[in-house]
Amino acid sequence: MKNLKNIIIILLVLAITGKIRMPIEQKLAEELHSHKLVPPRLSLEERSRLKQKAFIATYGSLRPTIAAFMSSASVSLHTNLEWDKIEKQFEEIILLDPYNYFYWETASWHMATNAAGNKKNDSNLTDIAKKRIFEKYIQKGREIVDRGIKVNPDNWKFIELKAKMLADRYRNPEYAKAIEINKQLLKRDDIPKQIERIINIKVLAHTQQFLERHQELYEIAISLFQRGGQYRTPVVLNQLFVSQNHPLTIVQSPMTIIEIYGSEREALRHLTILWKGGRTSQKLYGVEDTIRNLEQILYVPINNRIFPHTPLFMK
Repeated sequence: MKNLKNIIIILLVLAITGKIRMPIEQKLAEELHSHKLVPPRLSLEERSRLKQKAFIATYGSLRPTIAAFMSSASVSLHTNLEWDKIEKQFEEIILLDPYNYFYWETASWHMATNAAGNKKNDSNLTDIAKKRIFEKYIQKGREIVDRGIKVNPDNWKFIELKAKMLADRYRNPEYAKAIEINKQLLKRDDIPKQIERIINIKVLAHTQQFLERHQELYEIAISLFQRGGQYRTPVVLNQLFVSQNHPLTIVQSPMTIIEIYGSEREALRHLTILWKGGRTSQKLYGVEDTIRNLEQILYVPINNRIFPHTPLFMK
């Protein structure tokens, strides 16, 4: 009788304790979800897309751990160029740990870079098929990033990744879209200063693809130059020089090469690299004449000049 009484007391204590703890634990769980410290609950449809081991993980705290193991296991699939299996693998990984930027970035990279590049060079495919499949995988990669943005709207890294993918010159670039996305990104107040600087310079670099936007290029370049310090990169300095020499650009107060580059020798160094680079679609207004002039002023040896003078007897 005494044992029965003790059992009843214990059960009552457990029931009361459980009733007290339940709302506290529920509130704690809600706070963890709101701060994205734990993965969100899966819908029935999402659970149906998971394999057995991953499905079991949804009932405990093992989801991030299982996702990490699955990500490591995908290395062999990459080695064997099994792109469809990689796609399915990362579909599950993302479901298990959707707040982890690394998985979204890796999944999009596998599709838009690795798979697309592999199919573009696949000798077993016709040229038409190569192009079609190449574009298909690029689109898959971009769609993964778009989904990542929807799931993680507060994380600026996903938006930056989208702009980066759109501006990849080897993957059907869409520079105009990349510029607009980067401009939207610059309006956010949660971007680190160093990232803000990089994005500003990317906007300038992407705008260089549009010859008709010479005035805008000048205004972006002068604005960044005036910020000083780390903003005065070769891209900014050279664009400021070329833009203000464009015959159609409206310039109130043209800057001298000393004001832009700091010295004649630095100007020659930067402009020589620009001239030899050959990666820009812009016409390099004023660059050749300035290099010729600086080579004479600085007494650059004939054999080291970009534009050596031809002796009179050879003309």
